[in-house]
Amino acid sequence: MRKIFALLCISCLFLISCSEENSSNNKTEHNEAIFVLTKNNQRSTWNNIQVGETLQFDIKIQNFDFSPDIVYVLKPITTDATKHQQNKIDYNFQQEVKIASPSLSSSKDSIPIKKTQDSIILKKSSSSFFVSILKPGNFIQQYELRKMRLNKYVAGSTQELLFSAVKIDVYTWNQQTDNSTMFSSSKHTRYYEFTIDDGDQTNDTYLTDNDFKQNSYQALYNNKKYDGNIVINKPMTFSEKVNTEKGPQTVPTWTLFELKIIQKRNHEPDNIITYNNLPIKQK
Repeated sequence: MRKIFALLCISCLFLISCSEENSSNNKTEHNEAIFVLTKNNQRSTWNNIQVGETLQFDIKIQNFDFSPDIVYVLKPITTDATKHQQNKIDYNFQQEVKIASPSLSSSKDSIPIKKTQDSIILKKSSSSFFVSILKPGNFIQQYELRKMRLNKYVAGSTQELLFSAVKIDVYTWNQQTDNSTMFSSSKHTRYYEFTIDDGDQTNDTYLTDNDFKQNSYQALYNNKKYDGNIVINKPMTFSEKVNTEKGPQTVPTWTLFELKIIQKRNHEPDNIITYNNLPIKQK
């Protein structure tokens, strides 16, 4: 009888232990905050990002908890300036919100705007956020998703986004090379140039030559092509200079139709980066 009682006690303890273990595992799984970041597929090419652009990223939260006391908070990690992680300095972390439009007749009408935030609350398992680029460079962004219950941390995880951005300035300028006289007209020369900045940090070498890659360009302007080598932060030419008399040449068009960067890499196919419809400024 004692043996049977002892066996029953051991069985009960085993069942309780298994129940507690399963409960613990279920609780751990329930408290996960796993998410996936992806580049929005409305943009087909991600190798030609420029300063001033706003990028859209999508976030998918796995095992989303719909409990009314649960809140998910997404925030960028802003610790490393060398990786361009400084919100409001290297980029603006933005959320799309709706505001009332004064031009619309109904008070219920609203328009979407992008508002810079330190963090955003995610109310759905799938949503988006935006990154407005302020500086050129190689961006190694990190984001943390926090699961909060009644303002207390429950779980969290991080993910990384990688991309490069450059700043391209395209401009034209005129130089008077000779004054008019009684016997001759004034002479002028118009130049067509551009500069590229790929960042000021040590690892900002997106379009900078090194031992493994060489960068050249092909510009298409006014239906004519012009070739050259990329030199970061130095004036480069995208069209032949034009000499005129009596006055400066009239600019044919104020848009550089195409600037194609050709990266020749050791033992790899050429990498082609294309920038289109770049506005030309007057200097």
